[in-house]
Amino acid sequence: MKIKRYVVNNMPEALSLIKRDLGPEAVIISSRKVRLPGWRGWLAPEQLEVTAALDEKDDSSTQQVLWQEERRKWAQEIAEVKTLLKQVTMAQAPGNEPGELARWRKLLLDLEIKAEIIDQLLQGIADNTGVARDDATMRQQLLDRVAGMFAPGHPAGASARVLTFVGPTGVGKTTTLAKLAAQFSIFNKRKVALVTLDTYRIGAVDQLQTYGEILGVPVEVVMTPKELKEAVHRHREKDAILIDTAGRPSKNRMSIAELRGFLDAIAPMETFLVLSCTTKNRDLMSVVEDFKVLNYNSLIFTKTDETEALGAILNIAHATSMPVAYVTNGQNVPDDIEVVDPQKLAKMILGAVG
Repeated sequence: MKIKRYVVNNMPEALSLIKRDLGPEAVIISSRKVRLPGWRGWLAPEQLEVTAALDEKDDSSTQQVLWQEERRKWAQEIAEVKTLLKQVTMAQAPGNEPGELARWRKLLLDLEIKAEIIDQLLQGIADNTGVARDDATMRQQLLDRVAGMFAPGHPAGASARVLTFVGPTGVGKTTTLAKLAAQFSIFNKRKVALVTLDTYRIGAVDQLQTYGEILGVPVEVVMTPKELKEAVHRHREKDAILIDTAGRPSKNRMSIAELRGFLDAIAPMETFLVLSCTTKNRDLMSVVEDFKVLNYNSLIFTKTDETEALGAILNIAHATSMPVAYVTNGQNVPDDIEVVDPQKLAKMILGAVG
C-alpha cells in the first residue's frame, strides 16, 4: 500500500495533488487541521493535513483477502442454487397443485421471487373447481396481486428539499443522483445544489463536479457533520439539495454509524436506499437490515437493464414495506431513470411471462 501525506490550504488543493500523485483510485484515510512549525505557524492560518493511500494490486495480503471473499461468494452461490433446485422440485411434484398453477409457480420462481411470496400470490387464484383460469385472466390477477404488495408511493423528491442517497458500494448512487439532479434542474426548473461526503474515492468527487459543471449547479465537498450542516444552510434558498455518500459495506457497522452522524446533523427529508438488481437476494436482505440505522424511507433500484429476473424488487419491497421511488435502466443522464407506481412495477417484474 502506498501512503502519502499532504499539507495544503484546502481540500480541493489536496484532491488535486492526490489525484496527480496516486490516481483516482486513491482514498483519503484521515484529515486534520494543523499549524506549521515555529513561531510563524502561530501567526499564519491553520493548514489542512490530509493522508491518502493507494492499495497496490500486487500486495499479497490484499490478494489473500480477495481470494477469501471469492471463496465465500462461491459457497453462497452454491447454497442458493441448492435452495432454488429444491423449490423447483417441490413446485413440479405431481399432485402438489393443478398443472397450470405449477407452471405459473415455476415462471415466478424463474423471476427469483421468493417461494413464500409466490404462495401468497397463487393462493385461491384457481376457480371454484380448483382449475386455474385462462392465461390472460391469470396474468391480470397476478399483476393486481403483485401491485398490491407494494407500499403506495408518492412522487419521491417532488417536494422534499434535502435528499440523501445511501447504499453499498458499486450500486450507482452518484449516477442516480445526477439523473435526478438533471431532471429537477432541466425539466422541473428547480434550483439545485449537490453535496458529496464521498471523499474516500478521489474519482467520485471529480465525477460529481463534472455533473455539476454540465448542469450549472453548485457542488460542495464536505468532510465533517458540521461542514455538512453549514453547506445545507448555505443553500437554504435552493429547491433541492441532493447529498451523495460513500458506499458502505453493510457489515461495516462503524462506517455506517459514522454516516449516521452526518445524517443526524441535517435530518434529511428523504433518504433513499439505493440497491442494484444484480445483487443476490440474500445479500440484498442483509443490506436492507444493516442500513436500517440510517432511517431510509424510500428505495431506488438500479441496473434493471442488466438482469432478466427482477423478482428481487418485490422481495425487498415486501420485506421492508418501503415504497419504491425510482428504477434506473442504464447509464445515460438524465434519461435512464423513471418514477414508478405499483402497477408499473408489477408489469416490469412479470414482464412477458405467461
